[in-house]
Amino acid sequence: MSASDQLKTYIFLFSSLTAIVLTAPLEDLVTSLPGLNFNPSFKHYSGYLDATSVNSLHYWFVESERNPATDPVLLWLNGGPDCSSLFGLFAENGPFQVVDEGNSVNPNIYSWNKFANVIYLEAPAGVGFSYAKDNSLNRTDDQTADDNYAALVVWMNKKFPEYKKNDFYVTGESYASVYIPTLAVRLINDTANFPNFKGIAIGNGRMHVIYNDNSLIPFLFNHGLIRQGLWDKVSQTCCNGNPYNCDYHSLFHNLGSQQCNDWVSTEHVSFNGLDPYNMYGHCYLPSGNGYMATILAHRLKEMGANVKDSPATTYPPLCDQDLEQTSANYLNQPAVRTQLHIPTSLPPWTTCTDALHYVGNHFDLTDLINQIADAGVRVLLYSGDADTICNTVHTSIFTSKLGRQVLDVDPDSTHTWLYNGEDPNIAGFITRYSGGVDFLTVRGSGHMVPKDKPREAQQLIYNFINNRNYSTPIDQTAQSNTSQSNPATTTTTSGNRKTALISGLLFCAGIIFSAINGWHVV
Repeated sequence: MSASDQLKTYIFLFSSLTAIVLTAPLEDLVTSLPGLNFNPSFKHYSGYLDATSVNSLHYWFVESERNPATDPVLLWLNGGPDCSSLFGLFAENGPFQVVDEGNSVNPNIYSWNKFANVIYLEAPAGVGFSYAKDNSLNRTDDQTADDNYAALVVWMNKKFPEYKKNDFYVTGESYASVYIPTLAVRLINDTANFPNFKGIAIGNGRMHVIYNDNSLIPFLFNHGLIRQGLWDKVSQTCCNGNPYNCDYHSLFHNLGSQQCNDWVSTEHVSFNGLDPYNMYGHCYLPSGNGYMATILAHRLKEMGANVKDSPATTYPPLCDQDLEQTSANYLNQPAVRTQLHIPTSLPPWTTCTDALHYVGNHFDLTDLINQIADAGVRVLLYSGDADTICNTVHTSIFTSKLGRQVLDVDPDSTHTWLYNGEDPNIAGFITRYSGGVDFLTVRGSGHMVPKDKPREAQQLIYNFINNRNYSTPIDQTAQSNTSQSNPATTTTTSGNRKTALISGLLFCAGIIFSAINGWHVV
């Protein structure tokens, strides 16, 4: 090989190394956030993933505070459907908590990026800052799964290929119980792009529509929310004397007598004045377009929307309206949108949208969950036990009917798991099944466990991704400092990338210099 050819080869190697090392999308790097009251010790990115030539999904990626180069990557999805995962970032498990009506941002000491890299993906297109170039409004479960999968392929290969070696988990809550399994089966079938897909975690999911409907009325009665007289009438007239094994689902859809439908409708709205997402919560102002209002509207649609008019059957009093409005106030500031690289042509951000025409077709997730577990991907289903939208009893029934063995000497015994507070406290109850399926309840939590019980949520997800006993306290190393006086000195994936780049450039420069001067490199 001539000296000229050798030089060309070395230059090619130099260019290739530069392209490999410079993998982070610097155009997506968030360099500052207005109103931030702390100095983050982690880097974060906001940008777009083209799922198709039409649909662009917005993501916000926060690196782990601990060791982003080796810590697992988590995808977080909120549900609705049609609600933004940025609500999860700000109100649940993200590192930022927006306060002061959207003017300030505080740290969240229970953020999941204390020990993991977390992607918050807004899906489907049309939700939050995600958009469709053709302004189409029709969405389905499978289309959403296809788009989420395609977006992650872009994220894993073009945006952050250095994370392909990290363990990968898909997490979320509520209607994400559909998003997650439908996405997971696609990831399982693509080991080239997702070689380290390890598990899924679903909080207060809607796992089975009929189980959810049929368990709701007994759930409400056992919490003292239905009068004994009405309960007895429904039991004798509509349920053949067995109210705990009654087809309330059919009655909700007016498939029984009109009298039974009226009585069951009255039972359903028995919690008027209470927060249906957390029956022990406190409610304030009514709202018709918030996160939980959207969840309830979809729930009522599934039930046939054939229930008596009441505040609870239209839009409930939202305990978290202030969180939703505060988040919207912040995200719609022009300076914030600029830092997040949001196109100026997009409309204002809202927690949820009612503009999409969403059609669901996955009403029983049994086959998908079994398919995922049978592929060796671990499954965690956790449930706040004060939620009436996706109640704990229905999730318990769902897991018990998966056809898996309870991993206990006495399968009928009850076991608790503890969280690490001032003294160990009962966080809830746990049932473990064969094939890596776990069911946990979270005592006193409503629909959104990371918001209602942030310590418990942080501990359970940390132990899940580390495959440890759920009662094990979080390692002190996982609870790193949220802020530093000089974040530039923090060792992150970006920092490692910069060091590797410098070393590689110096090495290649030496090779080229040697080639120019006729030296041989051994």
